[in-house]
Parts: sequence; C-alpha cells; structure tokens
Amino acid sequence: MVKRFTVLKEILHLLFPMVLTMTLELSISVVDTIMLGHYSALHLAAVGLASSLWLPVGCFLIGVTFGITPLVTRHLHGRQPKLVNLYMSQAIGLSVVLGLLASLIVAFVLPHFARFMATEEETRLVSVSYLYIFAPALPMLALMTAYKNLFEAAGRPGFPLFVASTGLALNVLFNYVLIFGKFGFPEMGAEGAALASSLSLYLAVSMFFVYDRYINKAPLFTRLVWRYTRKFSILLGVGAPAGFAFAFEVGLFSSMTWLISSFGDLALGGGQIVMSYTSFLFTPMMAMSAVTAIVVAKAMSKEGVEGVRKRIRVIILIGLSYVSICFIITQLFHNQIPYIYSSNEQVVALAASILLISSCYQLPDMLQTVFTGALRGFRDTRSSMIAFGVSLFGLSIPLGFWLSHYSPWSETLSLRGFYIGLGAGLSLLAVILVIRFQVVLRRYEGKRIASPREVA
Repeated sequence: MVKRFTVLKEILHLLFPMVLTMTLELSISVVDTIMLGHYSALHLAAVGLASSLWLPVGCFLIGVTFGITPLVTRHLHGRQPKLVNLYMSQAIGLSVVLGLLASLIVAFVLPHFARFMATEEETRLVSVSYLYIFAPALPMLALMTAYKNLFEAAGRPGFPLFVASTGLALNVLFNYVLIFGKFGFPEMGAEGAALASSLSLYLAVSMFFVYDRYINKAPLFTRLVWRYTRKFSILLGVGAPAGFAFAFEVGLFSSMTWLISSFGDLALGGGQIVMSYTSFLFTPMMAMSAVTAIVVAKAMSKEGVEGVRKRIRVIILIGLSYVSICFIITQLFHNQIPYIYSSNEQVVALAASILLISSCYQLPDMLQTVFTGALRGFRDTRSSMIAFGVSLFGLSIPLGFWLSHYSPWSETLSLRGFYIGLGAGLSLLAVILVIRFQVVLRRYEGKRIASPREVA
C-alpha cells in the first residue's frame, strides 16, 4: 500500500498541473470563439474554416516534439543531464526547419482550399487573411511545445502552468484590443485574433527561454550545440510517427466536420456541440498520456518492467474513475448539456442523442490515450502511428459513412452513424495498442533501456 501511495503521489504531482495547463491552453480557443462570435458571425465562420485547415499541420508539429519527453526523462533520471542539451538542440533545429515548411504550406497552399470551401466572399477573404497572418508563428508553436515537454519531462510542470495562465490572460487582452479596435488600435476582427494568437506564442517561447537561461536556479537547457541543430534524426525518428498519429486524430475530426455538413446546418451545429463538449472531457486524458510517457520512461531507467506495470495500473485506475464520472454525468444530463451551447430545439435534440453515443466510447478513448503515452515512453511511436491510421481511417470513416448513407438503418441513424463508426474505430485502436504494449513489455522483461550514452 505504501508503494502504491508513493506511485499515486508521483503521478498526481505531474497530472494536476498538466491538466490545468492543457485546460488553459484549450481556453484560449474558447476565448477566440466567444469574442469573434460577439464581433461577426462571418468572421467566426472564417476562423473555424481556417482552423480546420491549419490544425492538422500544427498538430503534426506538436506531435513531433513529443519525442523530447521519453529521451529527456531517461537521461535526466539516468544521471546524464548534459545529454539534454543535445536533444533540445535537435528540437530547436527540427522546430525551425519543420516550422518554416509548415508556414509555407499554411501561407501558400491552404488558402486555395479556403477559397474553394468558403461560400461567402467575406468569409473567403477573412479566412485567407487569417492564414497569412498566423503562418509565420508556426515555428514558435513547435518551440513552445518543446520547452513545455522539457519542463514536464523533468518533473517541473509548475512553470508551464504559469506560462499557460499568463498566455491566456494576454490572449484575452490582445483579442479585446485587436478584434474590436480598442485603445487606438485598428479594428481587425478575425485578423486581430490571428495576430493575438501569434503574439501569445512568441511571448510564451520568450518566457521559457528567459526563465530557464537567467532565472532558473537549476537550468535544464544550458547550452545550444550547433552541430546537433542539423542532426535531428534521433528526435525525428521518435517524434515523426507521434506527429503523424496526432495529425491523424485531429484530421479525423476535421473530416467528420466536412462529412457532417452534408446533412445540413442543423446537423453541423449539433456536431459542433458534441465536438466542443467531448474535447473538453478529452483534455485530462491528453494529460494522462503525457504523464504516462514520463513515468514509463523514468521507471524503465530506474526500476525496469515491474516499475512500469505498477504505474500503468495506477494510471488505468485513475482513468477508469474519470471516465466513469464522465459517463454518468453525460447519461444523466445529455438533454441539458446542449443548452449550454444553443437554444435551438432541433440542434439540442440532435446533440443530445449523439452525446448518448459519444459517452459510450469514453473508455476505449481513455485506454488508447494512456497506452499511446506508454508506448511513447518506450520510444515506440511508429506502431501507434500505424494503429491510428488503420483504426481511424480504415474503420471509423468507412463504417460511419456506410451506416449514415447506405446501411438499412441509414434513415434512422442519419449522422449518428458517423459517431458509431468513431466508437468502433477507437475500440479497435485501444485493443491494438494494449496488445502492442504487452509485446513491448515482454521484449524488455528482465532488461533495462540501453545506456543513455549509446542512445545519444
């Protein structure tokens, strides 16, 4: 019992600040939505369109930096902290190179899709302007995530929480000033929201750099090793599959939005309510995934496979408790929850029926998230990428499309068929990842991870 309490304390020490950090980061997009909703419906639609286009690209950048977590954790707790400089140097080089490439895609490729998909001329122009303004900030998105992962991997989640809190406060101020044109600034609408988000990212990276370099009594990243800014194959090998897996997941939900739109505006409204609600519930699961990657890598460097098993059992119990509470709340209040977002009776009724379905796949969603993090702790990200691609695009979308359009129950199910397909895909994904994790554990039974010097 004492050992279990120690493991629980170790996990909760990381989990609570990371849940708060991710919730605050999610709140930034909520603030953008609320402020633009009060400014102009067309500007809100333009930002929604632009976000659905750039988010898969941005999530790939974020996912690539996930490779920092297992590498840094293992070396810090393996008593070789100087090797952290090598991996952070790689992260900076990788963030700059891939960030510039992403900026070019967002600025010169995605606007063509925005022009094609927008129906109103103003929406088309505003969404393209949003992409142009936000594109140069994408390298900062990767750098900020790299710094955040560095601090969390070192077991210091407090400062990322401070940065997220400050970023939210500044984003509210910047949005108010730039969207509505206050204090002598021009009224910019959605373009002001893009500029505000860009400024927040630049300031977040500056805060991490200044704190770690000049204020932190025990700095983590002490020296930039220039030759490793060009040699980022190790980090890319771990992070690229994780980036693709993250982009696949976000791309699936973007695809769902486009597919649901064929059922009309009311269906799209109901789908957006469900997506907003489930995204909020998913935030703690994302934190669990990150914590799992950290504690698994740490346990393998100190205790081996048995230490990993102890921590996975505790995290699964926490996850089961969380999804059980979510399931009960959603089942009991599925008719009331949609009224938070809309007063339209048809939209509310449709969203309520979908919430009943979505609450049933919270368990496999939690399991796939936790075991994705566990595999990342072993630096096994390629299998997760393949599992995501097969499950989500090989099963979820085809099955959902068939149920909604061609099955004998298509008229009754309507767009609900897509959510049944999503639940089936997530269940298959959870099964694949659990099996893969057991295979990896057996491979390392009685062994330790290779020497950090050999890895480096």
